[in-house]
Formats: sequence, structure tokens, C-alpha cells
Amino acid sequence: MIIKQNNYGEVSVIENDKYQHGVINSAGEMVVPFGKYAWISGFDHGLARVKDIFGDESIDLETGKTERAKWGIINEMGEEVLPVIYDTIWNFFQKSRSNTKVVLNGEEKYFDLNTQQFVENGRYHSSRYYHDSSDDDYGTHYGAYAGSYAQDVMGYSDDVIDDAFDGDPDAYWNID
Repeated sequence: MIIKQNNYGEVSVIENDKYQHGVINSAGEMVVPFGKYAWISGFDHGLARVKDIFGDESIDLETGKTERAKWGIINEMGEEVLPVIYDTIWNFFQKSRSNTKVVLNGEEKYFDLNTQQFVENGRYHSSRYYHDSSDDDYGTHYGAYAGSYAQDVMGYSDDVIDDAFDGDPDAYWNID
């Protein structure tokens, strides 16, 4: 049973009563089956971020081993544009960004959302601001609160959530 549906043009991200995410197209056909990814963001530029586990990490109860979440990007046909191997992919949903930062094993790259290729100059461009990768500006870190309304819908960065909301993304409603 579907308990949540968010529409993004020709596709919708859906969630069932087991809190599994999937994607259907406008014809009602399943594009991404429930459970393939633990979490799917909204689509922007025809792309969506996906994670393999819900939250930032998971602990295997049998082995006690901690596993960190891995990120990827899919298109509206459910194809992986970037495989689910990245440590971080910055939120680009409703951010008016032309590219996004991806991190793998500490190496930062910038992925152009329009051409779906990595950007060679290593600079992050947005219609809102310009960010040089050597900067560490307030309000430019995204991902720790991915999946929260405060970050994915309202657009607050991890920095802002940590500072203004004391690390509680559900406290966003208290901001004027």
C-alpha cells in the first residue's frame, strides 16, 4: 500500500507502508522497484539522489560491523547515472544548481547535472552563489540530514540545521 507520493513531472517517488521507496512513471509503471534503494530524493534535472541504507550508517547485528551509507544518482528511467558507491553527493534538489559535489574516498569531484559528466575545473556553479572548492563556507554542506523535510524540501544545509536548529531538522518550523 502506498502511503506517500511526490510527483516530479513524468515520474513520482512513492513510499509504501514498509517505508520502502520506489519510482513510478506517469503511466503507473514501476520504474524503480520498492526496496532497490533505501531512500530516493526528489527529481531535479531529471535526476535523483539515492542511498543504499536509510540514515548515515547501519550496524550488522550478526557481525557488529558498521556500514556507511553509499550514494548514487538515477535518472527518470531508473538507470544509475552514478553508481551507488559515493560517500557523499550534495543535495541538488530545488537548489538551482548546474552541478553537484560528489565525494569518493576523500576525493571531491563535481558532476554536471545537465551533461551528466564530471566537471574538469573543479568548481561548483549555482545560480544562487559561486563556490570554489577550496572554500569552506557556512551553509554549503549537505547530506547529513538528507531525507529530512528541512533539508530536502526547505533547502537548509547541514551547517544551518546544526547551528540554527541545534541539529534537529524537525525544528525548522521555528524559523521566521
